[in-house]
Amino acid sequence: MLTNDRALDFGLLYELTVPNPAEPGSESRAYWDAIEEIRCAERVGFTHAWAVEHHFLKQFSHSSAPEVFLSAVAQHTSEIRIGHGVVLLPHPFNHPVRVAERAAALDILSRGRLELGTGRSITEAELGGFTIDTGDSRPMWEESIRLIPRLWTEDTVSHQGRYLEMPPRCVLPKPVQRPHPPLWLACSSPATFEVAGCYGLGALGFGMAVSPEAFGRRVRAYRDALSRAEPVGRAVNDNVAVFLMAACAPTKEKARAISEASFEYYMDTTMRFFLNWGSKSEPPPGYEWYAEVSRKGEDMARRMKWDFLYENDMIVAGDPDHVCEVIQKFADAGVTQILMATTVGTITHEQAMATIKLVGEAVIPQFRGRGEEPCRSASYRRTRT
Repeated sequence: MLTNDRALDFGLLYELTVPNPAEPGSESRAYWDAIEEIRCAERVGFTHAWAVEHHFLKQFSHSSAPEVFLSAVAQHTSEIRIGHGVVLLPHPFNHPVRVAERAAALDILSRGRLELGTGRSITEAELGGFTIDTGDSRPMWEESIRLIPRLWTEDTVSHQGRYLEMPPRCVLPKPVQRPHPPLWLACSSPATFEVAGCYGLGALGFGMAVSPEAFGRRVRAYRDALSRAEPVGRAVNDNVAVFLMAACAPTKEKARAISEASFEYYMDTTMRFFLNWGSKSEPPPGYEWYAEVSRKGEDMARRMKWDFLYENDMIVAGDPDHVCEVIQKFADAGVTQILMATTVGTITHEQAMATIKLVGEAVIPQFRGRGEEPCRSASYRRTRT
């Protein structure tokens, strides 16, 4: 079971969930359990480990300093690629100079394994907490994503833009990878896939509530935009990843017992993030799609239960054969990396480890040729200058 002319990549993505009732040491355990899981994933054939950036989202995500977490991951692994999924670029979150500096340092400490995903945030709690005008989030992101590759590749850079000014300065250190680490964009709305393509960025897509067929339409729009890209960096990253909740067990029934409550919690919580946009008479520019989705929120929340997600291939949950079938559908839709969330809600560390080991044993080998090793070292194996 192979996917076109590409071996499929497999990654883990971490929200660093700390569910209630939180006990002393819960946050610490979430971080160190994740590192142990990633070490296991590297051994069994996963190629990537990603961490989100979120703020103020108690229980849902305690990953507010992903660059620190990923630095620790880099020191406990040797081959798996290290992904920001994503760093938030509106500059009240992160000034682009600091993003470039921290990312370059992480690329050095991981010996050239960094992938930099970027985004702007979709939650009012986070944007408002940093006093960001939602209408400014997309143009702030755009200004920063154009500047960061220059800070990596040019000796001295000056900038005068709509939001930021910088006199001539040499930003250090520089990353190990040449021309620079691969760049990605978080793509939750259909229109953002086209933005990623136009800018020459890899697409980090979300598969929850999106069937493989619908995701395939987004991939085709991305590929079409990519064909006429004006890249913001010095290379084009032409990869598409899909983020899916995952639970693999010897039987469907066991996978369901492990994941049902946690997957539904994740969907319900995510829907609540969307609902605020629908309450506005005029949603801010760039958030119209979220407002449209949120107006269907109650109906969607009722439908987005385990049976619906399972029957429409919106999760990878079940025995290895079923998991392979779902992954194959996304691969046929043009996906090049499957991003698995194995520790959402109250799924335990032990249950996550069991999923990771079984995927490594019975799923990943189905998507590689005979004797083919995971390709984790060549940073631009799928990019062009």
